[in-house]
Amino acid sequence: MKKLTLIGILVLALVVFTTSAFAQRIGGGKHGLDLWEIMTYGPENGYTVPISYPVTKSGGGVAFDLYIHGGSPDRAMLVVEDLTEIKGFHGGNLTGKALSAKIAIEAIPGTTFMYFNNDGTGTLQDGWADPGGFVRLYFNKVNTEGCPTGWHPDRPDCEAQYWWSNPLHIDLPDLAALGKKGIKLEVPLDPEFWSDRDGHMGTDTTSNAVNHTDAFNAAVANVKKIGLSFGGNGWWAFGCGASAPGAVFKLNSFEVKKVH
Repeated sequence: MKKLTLIGILVLALVVFTTSAFAQRIGGGKHGLDLWEIMTYGPENGYTVPISYPVTKSGGGVAFDLYIHGGSPDRAMLVVEDLTEIKGFHGGNLTGKALSAKIAIEAIPGTTFMYFNNDGTGTLQDGWADPGGFVRLYFNKVNTEGCPTGWHPDRPDCEAQYWWSNPLHIDLPDLAALGKKGIKLEVPLDPEFWSDRDGHMGTDTTSNAVNHTDAFNAAVANVKKIGLSFGGNGWWAFGCGASAPGAVFKLNSFEVKKVH
């Protein structure tokens, strides 16, 4: 079974920057369940594209079980579908801001994690999965008129609408090892810390077709979908899963902060 979404690259590093005390929280408190959804590949449409599944309330945040469909790596994105409709976010203009997410995984000892391998050459589940997986921050802009759905490498201008934190991410086994304390992922909306669906960094200005710095800045000024993305290796939003029930991913807070 093939899942149709995106392509990317994997790197690991540390981002250091400074934010102010000003922060806007997305989907906190009693309104969180109304805003957040866990996009999940499922049998309803033959696992072709992820569809919206509900989250549960967890303290002041939201949560979902990474174990689904008998242990299939199908949890793809935890997102707010339309930031432009939320009061206080200036129609989706996040210029000069940073994204900050406090996350954790609480799982029973011995739980393992996996990600979907879209090449079909994996070591698990008849080639469709591999051990591991990671989570990254994610956003995309309001769709440009004329851009098709799905991945279209012949349209790099359309691929430059979708952005993942790069290199900053955390592997799911490492996150689970931290327990309920979890970690905070925080990344400025600056082109050097993000790459698009074709794998171009936001600083890439070498392409004749697209100036990726301009495309990144345009996306930041017109954000629609925002949240977290789950995948592994080159498949950044094709989904992750857990080997046993009770591997609960928790988004304790998600904030937009002003960068000094």
